[in-house]
Amino acid sequence: MLAGVRRWPTLLLATAATLTTAIALAGCASAGPASPSSTASASSSPTASGVPRADCVKKLPRSAVMVDTQPVQLIGSASRAVVVSNQSGGDLCRWMPLATALHARGFEVALYNYIGAPDRNAGEILRYLRAHGVAHVALLGGSQGAKASIIAAAAATPQPDALVALSGEGYLEGVNVSDSAAKLHCPTLYVTAEHDPYGSYDANEEFQKVTPHGVSTLVVIPGADHGIQMLGDDGIQDRVLDFLDAHVAH
Repeated sequence: MLAGVRRWPTLLLATAATLTTAIALAGCASAGPASPSSTASASSSPTASGVPRADCVKKLPRSAVMVDTQPVQLIGSASRAVVVSNQSGGDLCRWMPLATALHARGFEVALYNYIGAPDRNAGEILRYLRAHGVAHVALLGGSQGAKASIIAAAAATPQPDALVALSGEGYLEGVNVSDSAAKLHCPTLYVTAEHDPYGSYDANEEFQKVTPHGVSTLVVIPGADHGIQMLGDDGIQDRVLDFLDAHVAH
């Protein structure tokens, strides 16, 4: 057992001050098979603005906007928002259960499918929301989306109100994600599984180690779930929602 890491039946929690063992970074390519893909399909219908609107969001108040060349689905309208970034192979519709829960807690939710560099997509949507009156914005992502969110958060000025990274691995398109984790000063929640098959466990220990003291919390769950799969584990989605509620002001 790592020094300072306490074990629970359903969760393992650590803080930046307690993780002291350096762990080698691991990306998807070197740690195992390619990240799992989603079976969801984001069919769309036209809007008056001409921006495609995903049919999977039709049960919630929503709009569709173009951010640079990126179609973005906006659910709700609020003074605080969460930008949700996909894991590789998935699409925005797979995040609808989380988006619905975020909307119920008073968040506007931005969902999108990647066009170009994932971290650039997340950063541009963050800037768009701020420019259009959303005072408080968080970034959240799974796997590839977690890496994109970490890099985008570190590069943003100012940084987002909060960051949630689910199963981020060590590298995104050759970029060492730890270099960005070391620059974070926004409240950050890292979540990974103890036996993640894509190297996320080792990478997240490294993220936690290099993130400035007191900024981040690392949650480690038993098993091998990856990215969005972890939201179905006991208490994880509620922990994510509570973290965002606590750090993203109304």
